[in-house]
Amino acid sequence: MVTMDLKSPAMRVAIVRILEVIFVCITFSLAASAGLFSVSFSVWCMFTWCFCFVITIVILILELTGFSSKLPISWDDFTAAFSMLATLMVLAASVIYPKYFACPKCSRQIGASVTSCIAFILYAVEVGLNRAKPGEISGFLATIPGLLKVLEAFVACIIFICLDNTEFTFSAGLQWCVAVYSICFIFALLIIIFTIGRLLSLFPAPFQKVLMACNVLAVLMYITALVIFPVFYFRKLPATDMPVVIAVMTAFNLVAYIVDTVYSVRLVFFVTTQTESSAAMIHIDLHSLTQPVGIIRIIAAVLSCMCFSLAATAASSSSSYWAWCIFTWCFCCFFTLLIVILELTTVNTKVPFAWDDFTNAFAMLASVMYLTVSIIYPTFFTCNECHRAISASVISWVCFGIYVAEVVLTHLRPRGETSGFLSTLPGIMKMLETFITCLIFVSLETSQYTGSPGKQWCVAVYSLCFIFAIVIILLTLGQMTSFFPFSFDYVVIVYNILASVMYGTAMVIWPLYSFPGNYRPSNCGHICSWDKLVVVTFMTIFNFILYTLDSAYSIRLVFISNR
Repeated sequence: MVTMDLKSPAMRVAIVRILEVIFVCITFSLAASAGLFSVSFSVWCMFTWCFCFVITIVILILELTGFSSKLPISWDDFTAAFSMLATLMVLAASVIYPKYFACPKCSRQIGASVTSCIAFILYAVEVGLNRAKPGEISGFLATIPGLLKVLEAFVACIIFICLDNTEFTFSAGLQWCVAVYSICFIFALLIIIFTIGRLLSLFPAPFQKVLMACNVLAVLMYITALVIFPVFYFRKLPATDMPVVIAVMTAFNLVAYIVDTVYSVRLVFFVTTQTESSAAMIHIDLHSLTQPVGIIRIIAAVLSCMCFSLAATAASSSSSYWAWCIFTWCFCCFFTLLIVILELTTVNTKVPFAWDDFTNAFAMLASVMYLTVSIIYPTFFTCNECHRAISASVISWVCFGIYVAEVVLTHLRPRGETSGFLSTLPGIMKMLETFITCLIFVSLETSQYTGSPGKQWCVAVYSLCFIFAIVIILLTLGQMTSFFPFSFDYVVIVYNILASVMYGTAMVIWPLYSFPGNYRPSNCGHICSWDKLVVVTFMTIFNFILYTLDSAYSIRLVFISNR
């Protein structure tokens, strides 16, 4: 027997759903009568309105007839997930449709745009009503991790409708990015389906740990896509709206996966005594966003994103210096957002390393990286009529000033002196050594050292010293130096002395094998191989001085200061 639940339409959520059905139907009708378009954005908008209309009607009917309580799925999970998904889909359609298909005289398109915005507000109200009573919500998709899963799947859909198969058919890098979007989308969709279908018990391992593993893999894969997509696309193909949207959505989904990963790690490793309903809650420290350092970091993340966007849409280049500038802006934006998120969610207090040491070191590293790109980018890639490139250069200098301000603020905190290794002079020199080596790698070309044993030795020196410096930084940051069977300070001293000797040989060998009989070509221009040889020479000398000072300082600390 089917019983009619006439009280259901009287509920606030049911009333909102009825209004959603009406306005989505009006939107679809106006857009259909205005004319169809063959582009993917038009198909997406029409699909969005039809999909939301049908599913909302189905929800109303099932709740009215009482069938919702008899379905073998988590009904609260399903409705919460759909309201969140519909909100995002209608929001996207409300932005896309008027931008591409409306005009001042297109009355039907304008009407469809207005009613679509109203439908978006109604779906957002439904999300708020579903979240109004957190004590009554037990489904995974009604929690923050569940809503993040829905958001991640939605953003992947936006990326898919912006893809053009002719652009990535012959590019292995772009094909990898498409594989990342597809794999992460499939896993997110499977998690949503398994949750709604109450099939989580079929997992051979605890669901939270499976979810955490998927999130960590997704973060790593999206990091590669965030770097590879702009480098492989904008260096070979003209910059248009679609690839810029894909790049921005990739960065947005990376942030979503990072938040999701942080949340999952907190639930698995740091929440052990709470019940399942309270485990979905997380402490939010809004004070971290309102203090001066938090405000500076938010501004730095926004401006870094603007630098990347402007440079990506401007004229691209196959030069390694251009790739370095793009990497710097992406790297600083990503880690600044990560720091803001970890401090906002208070996970930074649980990480197994010195958090203040890490943030101080990153602020100094970001300042040095921005200083170099703020010099390199306007020198090689701007012109009097390159407005986007000029804007990117100006914003890059502003970002450099902001990161310098963060360095000053982090060293003037009233919490006492910093005691972490990376905040001391040897730690700062270690970061400078690795940074200078990165500049050397950016300036190296395969043709410069192929067939030359002397130059190949120099490249080996740069690589070995870089690897060991990174290992020392990671060991000290992770507070794992106590695992050594002997004093770690002696290891650092030995490494610094060996690095100084090796760089001393490279400082002599590199110019001897590079410049005799090799004069600067008359048609060298702004960027040529000869200029890069000079850059490598000066960076080698600079790093030799740093390693020598580092060795002297380490010897003084261990053998003289400890007496």
